Amino acid sequence: MLDLIRDLFAHQAWADAQMWHYFGATPAAHNDKKVLELFGHIHAVQRYFLSAVQGEPLTVDELRKELPLPELRDSYVSFHEQASRYLPKMRDSHLKDVINVPWFPDFQPKVSEALTQVVLHTQHHRAQIASLLRALGGDPKPVDYIVWASKNRPEPQWHTTANA
Repeated sequence: MLDLIRDLFAHQAWADAQMWHYFGATPAAHNDKKVLELFGHIHAVQRYFLSAVQGEPLTVDELRKELPLPELRDSYVSFHEQASRYLPKMRDSHLKDVINVPWFPDFQPKVSEALTQVVLHTQHHRAQIASLLRALGGDPKPVDYIVWASKNRPEPQWHTTANA
C-alpha cells in the first residue's frame, strides 16, 4: 500500500505542476475567482492531511490564510518537496495509525485513508480547474495517472510555460 501511495504522490506532483503550467498559459484565468479558490482549496487540504499524518496538523487559521498567487505556487512546490522527502521514510506500520480531521468529528481516518484522500481530492478538483481553463480559452492536456505512467513517470517541472 505504501508503495502505491508514494507512486500516487509522485503523479500528483507532476499533475499539479502541469496544471500550474496550463493556468500560466491561460491569462484569462489569472484573475478568475473560482480557479484561484480551487487552487487554494486543493492546497489547504493537501497541507492539512500531510501535516496531520506527520503529527503536527495545521490550524484552521493557517489553512484559511490566502496567499498571493506567486506564494501559493511556491507553497505547492514546497509541499511536494516535503512529501517527497517524508514518504520514502514512512513505515508501513504508520498507515494503520489514525489522525484527527476536525471537519469529521465522528470519524478518525487511518493514515492510509488520509493520504489516499489527498490524492483523490486533488484529482477531483484538478479536473474542475481543467474545465474552467478550457472555458476561459486555455488548452490543458490530460494529467491522468496513465498519461504520467506512459511518459515514464516524469518529475514535475515547475517552470512557467505549458509543457504537454
